[in-house]
Amino acid sequence: MNKITAIYVRVSTDEQAKEGYSIHSQVDRLMAYAKFQGWQNIEVFADEGRSAKDMNRPAMKRLVNLIKKKKVSTVATISVDRLSRNLLDMLQFVDLCEKHGAAYVCAALNFDTSTPIGRMVLQILAAFAEFERAMISDRVKSNMMEISEKKKKYMAVPPFGYKYDEHKNLVPVPEEAEWVKKAADMFISGHGYRAVSKYLNDNGIRTTKGKEWSSSTVRGMLTNELYIGKVIWNRRYYDTNGKMCWRDPSEWIVHENVHPSILTQHQWDEIHKRIDKKVPKGGSQQFKHRLSGFIVCGHCGAKMVSRKYGSKGPHKDKRIYVCSNYQKSGGCHFNRVFMDEADDMVYSVLEGLSDGKIKIKDEYLQKASESLEEEFKRREAAIDQKFQRQIEAYENGLIGAKDLKIARERIEKERELLELEKSRAQKPQKSEIEEFVRAESKQLLWAWNNADLPVLHKQLRLIFKDFVALNNKIVDYRYTEDLV
Repeated sequence: MNKITAIYVRVSTDEQAKEGYSIHSQVDRLMAYAKFQGWQNIEVFADEGRSAKDMNRPAMKRLVNLIKKKKVSTVATISVDRLSRNLLDMLQFVDLCEKHGAAYVCAALNFDTSTPIGRMVLQILAAFAEFERAMISDRVKSNMMEISEKKKKYMAVPPFGYKYDEHKNLVPVPEEAEWVKKAADMFISGHGYRAVSKYLNDNGIRTTKGKEWSSSTVRGMLTNELYIGKVIWNRRYYDTNGKMCWRDPSEWIVHENVHPSILTQHQWDEIHKRIDKKVPKGGSQQFKHRLSGFIVCGHCGAKMVSRKYGSKGPHKDKRIYVCSNYQKSGGCHFNRVFMDEADDMVYSVLEGLSDGKIKIKDEYLQKASESLEEEFKRREAAIDQKFQRQIEAYENGLIGAKDLKIARERIEKERELLELEKSRAQKPQKSEIEEFVRAESKQLLWAWNNADLPVLHKQLRLIFKDFVALNNKIVDYRYTEDLV
């Protein structure tokens, strides 16, 4: 099969109207050059409206694929910046051509990379093309910074709760603003992101894009400084590898009171006080997902860890639990279960237990009772410590009398629930243990949708030791040894 001669043409959006830069003009000139060179089997590869900042362009990808298959003899462009304005990309492309028997030709300068001088000239021109791109990028950044300094206003799509007025200033949308406040108050009072998102969705509230709320969109809303009237510029940048990075806060451009706020400064502080709260030294491990630390491999018994399924294919954006033994060293099977499916299976288990579908071994009843007694003592002490911290916060002026009253009522409710659980556990009868499991499962169903992860994990540990995954699903569960 004869190799093709590839004519590559490109034009970016801002170059469309420039004389000599159009796709048609480039093709005409390269065709004339090809005829002069006597090239045969010519194919045109065109990227219209595409920047040369990288090689991520449809026609370029197709061309690279053919080069790798050794189906290309020559690649020709009208100038080096049509190929790329990045020196590293340019050199890597030329190396790719050489490895697969293709030559690169710049028609305007009449040189090709099959000669040493042609390669030298290419490197010089590519360096200037990269320099030009960097200068353009700096000018764009400078213009944006100048606009932000002069206008001091938000210039992107308004978030939920805001809209633009006739002067392009952000103003609150009263109905949406009320839901933002309710979401903030729910979070401050102890509800998790998932509980807040469920509350908004149950009330028919949708995001600015018309989608249902999720934990991530709720968190994005509650941590957006726009809701306290603040606009921040120059926070992030892209490094040489295209990865987004955060600048040092000293480099940020911050404008206060730019537009009417929806949340108060007190609400903002309370939200971040909860978000930024650190686990005390010697505290419990923090997990990111409902079943973190609970699922084990049905093949080897190792813990299952969470990760993305992969970077390609139909499941690339899904998260899975996979055997840690396999993940670390390939020492087991690729035993995995999709995270959302695992959640659904365990939720079904909780529903069954709450309906009374429970089996408890008689020989472990006494052990279960003793273990529960110790657990109740520990939880009672934790409740006392929690209330003591609230009292100290009140005495130090960190919270008001209203907050202390709310905390006292919540803690008293926790004590009542704990006393109720203790009364169930005093008689180590099979029916009592089963009733405990049933009642705790009902509590877990509520916690599953409303409680923070540490609370949910603590309640799960009261009943379950682990859940066994095999053949891409949860096949079994084991009660905690203190219970069964």
